[in-house]
Amino acid sequence: MGELGEILRQAREAKGLSLAQVEEATKIRSTYLQALEEEQYDRLPAPVYIKGFLKNYALYLGLEPQEVLSLCQAPEASTAATSVPIMLDEPLEPLSWRRWWPLGLIFIVIVAAAIGWWGYQQYYGTTPFARPTVTPSPTATTALPSLTTRPPTATSSPPLPTSTATPMATVTVTPTPVGLELSIEIVGQRSWLLVLADGQRVFAGLLEPGAIKTWTARERSSLRAGVASAVRVTLNGEELGVFGEIGEVVEQEWTAPGVPTRTPEPTTAT
Repeated sequence: MGELGEILRQAREAKGLSLAQVEEATKIRSTYLQALEEEQYDRLPAPVYIKGFLKNYALYLGLEPQEVLSLCQAPEASTAATSVPIMLDEPLEPLSWRRWWPLGLIFIVIVAAAIGWWGYQQYYGTTPFARPTVTPSPTATTALPSLTTRPPTATSSPPLPTSTATPMATVTVTPTPVGLELSIEIVGQRSWLLVLADGQRVFAGLLEPGAIKTWTARERSSLRAGVASAVRVTLNGEELGVFGEIGEVVEQEWTAPGVPTRTPEPTTAT
């Protein structure tokens, strides 16, 4: 071990540092640090790296870098580095370009082919979906012969027979009932309902709030509600509103146009 290596080792041990601790702080491998302390320069990279290692190591240990470098006996350590041009087998270019340039070339070829085909169709081809223009042939039109109407003469026109008008029978039309469509919606609380269509019972029971029902009849439609205030009535698309007041039991019958009204008979639920 020479003078330089002894100075480095003593400075490191004086600080109580191990080679592993110095490696972690300076990012210089411990094998290189040991080679510097033992002055075994053949175990180190090129002289330019040796000088860099010594400078960083000296700064970390609190030594003067220039004095440490002056004690270095590495081969060619004191001579100026001669810049040697580096000859490369291939030009420097990004790795991504070398990897993707074949795809880029294929893309350029496809675009060029598409532009060429489009130009061919525009200038030399037939425009697709174009409707051919049909020019009517002059021979296709056939002139209709003109008809010459001769004025009737008195001798050529036979006398018209006289007819006796028969009076038409009077027909009485009976209007046809247009029918009824009764719709109800239960709101607020449930209600008991009885619905008759043309005298036939079509519904009897309780309906919960939110229920919507529709019934049709030809001539007559009757509705009886146990809680009239909870029933909203619509007849033939026309909203009639709430069926009655709170606490009322209401019964009503509707008739189609042309059907005579009658006095509703009391209905009993069975």
